[in-house]
Amino acid sequence: MKATLRGEKELQKELERRLGKRKMLNITDTALIAGGEKIASIIENDMYSAKGRGTGKSARATSVSKPEWLGKTRMVKIHWNDGSGRFRIIHLNEYGHFDKAGKWVNPTSKGVIENAMRKGRETYFATVKSELAKRV
Repeated sequence: MKATLRGEKELQKELERRLGKRKMLNITDTALIAGGEKIASIIENDMYSAKGRGTGKSARATSVSKPEWLGKTRMVKIHWNDGSGRFRIIHLNEYGHFDKAGKWVNPTSKGVIENAMRKGRETYFATVKSELAKRV
């Protein structure tokens, strides 16, 4: 089913006129951070449950970036930059890799992040929507 939303830009302009651009940006940032933290916690819990022989460092290193612009879109990123270079291992654990002998390795945590993102999609949008509803 396809739906067309009309009046979105007019609504955004009216809210910016009433509240101001800076306040709207703060409201949006707060909602994005709250949604990102929900997704990050889902990913962290799923990584703990599927860690296999790991130490859990990857799960503990899961965090949310500050809101930033990507083109005309405001967004937050989930990353694993804890200062120990953990972000390099995350990619290998998520997609698998070849070992030194050339044999393909499927880690126990393969696909955990993708599945958690899919699982938490509705939660993310519900959280962002509720945060926006609280403040507007």
